[in-house]
Amino acid sequence: MKILVAIDDSTFAEKVLDTAITMAADKAAALEIVTVAPLIDEIDDMPPGMDDKLRTWAGNIANAGAAKAKTRGVAATAHVEQSDAPAGSITAYAKEQGVDRIVIGHKGKSNLERLLVGSVAQAVVAHAPCSVFVVK
Repeated sequence: MKILVAIDDSTFAEKVLDTAITMAADKAAALEIVTVAPLIDEIDDMPPGMDDKLRTWAGNIANAGAAKAKTRGVAATAHVEQSDAPAGSITAYAKEQGVDRIVIGHKGKSNLERLLVGSVAQAVVAHAPCSVFVVK
């Protein structure tokens, strides 16, 4: 079994990660930890190389999650997607990897994003190729 957990650097993401690690340990499943870095270099006032910095930031989050899982005896892989559509990136990666379950939080770092474009969790539930466990 393969479980994907999507996290950001919000405090709530720690709860989501802990839930996914426990689930993976109980099922003897491999854990894919995914963080989606935003794409913003297209914005005129942004300094060059900002997308690379955001990708590194996201990689640090995913790698820290994988290290935490490994300390609890769960095989984990860290992965970074970079997109202006996090839900689409999460569901596409889940499909590519043949994931059996996605674990995601009902809220993330950006309340503004939820207000403007809807919940990432709602979009993942609607378009996922597998079951989705939403942590509240």
